[in-house]
Amino acid sequence: MLSFDVTRRKLQLGSRDSVTGWYSKGFTTEAIEMIIVDRGTSQTPLPPGTYVKLDALGMTADPVVEGDEVDTEDGRRYEVKAIGEVWGPGDNFVRRDCDLTRLPLFNLTGETYTSSLVEDARYRTKVYLEKYLDADALPSFIVAYGEPDYSMVRVFKTKGVDLVFSIGDPESTPMLKGDQTPYGYQEQVPISIFCIDKSNLTGTKVKWAAEAELRRITEAHIIDSLRSMNRRRDNDQNLGTTILYSTEFTLNYRRDTT
Repeated sequence: MLSFDVTRRKLQLGSRDSVTGWYSKGFTTEAIEMIIVDRGTSQTPLPPGTYVKLDALGMTADPVVEGDEVDTEDGRRYEVKAIGEVWGPGDNFVRRDCDLTRLPLFNLTGETYTSSLVEDARYRTKVYLEKYLDADALPSFIVAYGEPDYSMVRVFKTKGVDLVFSIGDPESTPMLKGDQTPYGYQEQVPISIFCIDKSNLTGTKVKWAAEAELRRITEAHIIDSLRSMNRRRDNDQNLGTTILYSTEFTLNYRRDTT
């Protein structure tokens, strides 16, 4: 299906949530022109070398940024995931090709979060990292739960942040006494490092510095339990105009119930 006159919902990030660590989000709207080709619309010709990677492809000469949303006149809403710029002869800008994902339901975000209990491994890990990560050894960073419900790139480009430590959902294995009651838990907490290249920073160097700092604090600050950081995998993502560097680790430690 083709769309021409659409509404751009320009993402704007506000203040940080004290528990999750992520920024609140809001939108301003403006009318733009965009050709949207949905996946499976085989009868619609596309420029050579262009194809639909996600749910749809949006082609526009108007400004859009990763994390923005696009509303069509017939009620569809898409999120802009990645952008590639197309240039013609003589370095003349032609258009932006935007990879779009369909948002089946509106207003899926904006929840009100309540404070986590100290038994929550994410909360305990966030407090631990915020206390012991050395700000002098790293560029500007934040610690937050999981990944935000908007483009991570917007945090780096609009909030003065150079590095994110993202805490994923933990796995907890109870350690049982003879009467089958737990005396503690073995926690495995995923921690991912995210960063991008900036004019004064090289993303790969930032990522390695962050890994070194994670390993330093687990060796220097045991806090009643032996902590170890295991390298798991790199998960860099090419978003067209930006590479989002990412490495995931697992923090292992034991937590007693008393």
